[in-house]
Amino acid sequence: MTSTVVIMAAGRGTRMKGLANDRPKHLLTVLGRPFLDHLLDRLKQAGFRDIVMVTGHQNHAFQPYQGRRGIRLVEQQLLHERYGTAAAVESAREAVGQAPFAVVSGDNLYSVDDLRKVTIDSASAWIGGYKTAAWQGMGILKLKNDGALEKIIEKPQNFVGDLINASLYLFTPAIFEIIERLQPSPRGEYEITDAVNALAAREPVNVFELEDRWLDLTTPSDIPKIEKALRGGEI
Repeated sequence: MTSTVVIMAAGRGTRMKGLANDRPKHLLTVLGRPFLDHLLDRLKQAGFRDIVMVTGHQNHAFQPYQGRRGIRLVEQQLLHERYGTAAAVESAREAVGQAPFAVVSGDNLYSVDDLRKVTIDSASAWIGGYKTAAWQGMGILKLKNDGALEKIIEKPQNFVGDLINASLYLFTPAIFEIIERLQPSPRGEYEITDAVNALAAREPVNVFELEDRWLDLTTPSDIPKIEKALRGGEI
């Protein structure tokens, strides 16, 4: 069983319209607690015992979590001036060692049952997809005939599918070799989605569909939606 998970929590929360000026958006209050605490609760219930949190923006705000409930803080290393989600995963390389590890986005919320799907022992990578009619502006998982990932198509203008990337991964250390050779995206960042596409071109990347709700904390309007879902026990 995979018991190590990396939380990507280095983002600046630029779409939070000022709410994240004095603290990382992952620590914004949701139903009386930091959003991050809701994610940590579910990770623990899913069986993760070693939690590596990669931080960047306002690192000091995460210090109270160091050593709490098996959490290790790793500051995102801007290796070779790299920035982005792939750089966050790369920063956890020493912490995760040579074993498979899960990766989640620190501004996403998943059910315990869906998180358990990335605790399996596997010799290959997995990626979680969430089926939704609100696919616009999202990364779409395009599958091969055998159900494995062909590629992630970022924010297509036209409909190519409704299974979106839920930023829920299971990786082997092979992902680090891919990240080492990665080129920056058009926006100048090193993207984990580009690394996954490169990996899928080399070897099978398995796809599973989330069975429960998936919630994303991106804009201020997401906070009441998440609170409503939590109150109703929907996730």
